[in-house]
Amino acid sequence: MTTQDTEQYREFLRQLQREEHRPTALNDIKNLFTYKPAGEATTTIKDVGISKIVECLNVPDKTQVDLTCEVLKVCFDKFEPGEVVKNYTSHVMYLLRHEKSCVRKLATDEVYKAVAQDQNLLPIPQYIDVFVAVAQLVIDTDIGVANKAILITSNLPSAAYPKVLEEMKIALEYNASSKCNAYEVVVNISSKSYELCKLCNDQGYIDHMLSELQSDDVLYQLNILELLSRLAIQPHGIGYLVKQGALKKISDLVVELPNNPLCGLLTPGYIKFVGSIAHCYPKEILDKYPILVNLMFETFESGDPTLLPVALDTLGFIGTTIEGKLCLAALGSKYILAVEKVGQIIRNSATEIKSRALNCFANLICVDKDPSVPRGGPVDHRVTLMTREWFRSLSSSPPSMETLFEICKNPFPEIRLAGLALLDAVCQHQWGEELVARTAGFVEYLLDRSNDATKESKEAKYDIIKRLANSMAFDASIITRLQTHVEQGPFYSESALEVAMEEGD
Repeated sequence: MTTQDTEQYREFLRQLQREEHRPTALNDIKNLFTYKPAGEATTTIKDVGISKIVECLNVPDKTQVDLTCEVLKVCFDKFEPGEVVKNYTSHVMYLLRHEKSCVRKLATDEVYKAVAQDQNLLPIPQYIDVFVAVAQLVIDTDIGVANKAILITSNLPSAAYPKVLEEMKIALEYNASSKCNAYEVVVNISSKSYELCKLCNDQGYIDHMLSELQSDDVLYQLNILELLSRLAIQPHGIGYLVKQGALKKISDLVVELPNNPLCGLLTPGYIKFVGSIAHCYPKEILDKYPILVNLMFETFESGDPTLLPVALDTLGFIGTTIEGKLCLAALGSKYILAVEKVGQIIRNSATEIKSRALNCFANLICVDKDPSVPRGGPVDHRVTLMTREWFRSLSSSPPSMETLFEICKNPFPEIRLAGLALLDAVCQHQWGEELVARTAGFVEYLLDRSNDATKESKEAKYDIIKRLANSMAFDASIITRLQTHVEQGPFYSESALEVAMEEGD
């Protein structure tokens, strides 16, 4: 900026000293810097300073505070990430502790820019007080400020956490929402490494979370369970929780659930907790904590309509992986009865629960969703035998594949798509391909484009046809038709081809 611009900025700052001139002067400053190149603007701002602008925040007038924030934002936006915090540390600390949320937001945004650019941009020794002040804002009444504080505090260098976690304990003295915000930060930090998990536990946070599961606040309990499950799916997280006895404490709470007047509201949360961990560590959970898994199986036995949806989703989630299928099968009769119950729900239930059951069954049958299994590679023969038996339990009369054929033709899109998902899972096995080949009219239905009203249905059928196009279960003429369909793509139509040919002529 020119010397004239610098002197003009000084003059506008002088005018801020008189209350009646302040709104005009603030707008003049905003207009002065808005369209100036960053290099020119920052040179003048650093030379003259921002103290006089910051002082304009120390008033009860909301309109003036809002305008001052706009001016400061224009100034701050001219700086590179981290430069505002480095050049105006004391001002940033004042902004972080200001009573107005728009001011706190302005400051957290600047700290976030630095951390998002490079978490080492603000060295810990010099800026630890800034990070502590941000961490204490996880309890902020403004959701936007609190969420930004959670994001920043979750992504600091490890060296910051001993001090930050110690000072953030203030959040544990506030309401459930504030405590959950602190817990979220703790889980995010703990998930990074075993050492940080130990640090969070040594600071008392994890024990505090477990003790709060005794709360009468249902939503609060469910939030804690969800956060604990996020930690438990980390390899070091599950190990640490087991070592500290956390899963044993949760198992004890499950035992007491029937005596809890809030049992009906809490049980879905505990089932989801079990599912999220057992999906990653089926052997450890199903073998060592049967009480947790029994909660899901008891839901199938009771047929409680309020709990069945989450039980179906959880069973399917656990059974998505090969290890999950094998561990479930090892449970014997409890699991077989659950599979039979899923089949009953598919045959006899209303739309929503039927589609959930179909998707559950699809996850139990499929092998492609397990990232440890190479696509198109050999399937464990135990899984082949088990999944075939499970599918047979869908229906005995008519046979399971005929039942599935009817489901795939269902007029309700949600059920039809869930049926196609199960068919896709079945076709991942040779026995499934053979059943399709032996079921009269099934291949013709898949190749018939006229019965697909939605994009999702066209794509689902196309994916199945791609699977079958190289199958040994069909004769050469069928394979030719399937491969032609694949070459034409999911959205091919004869009418579109005719129009294209006419336009060519």
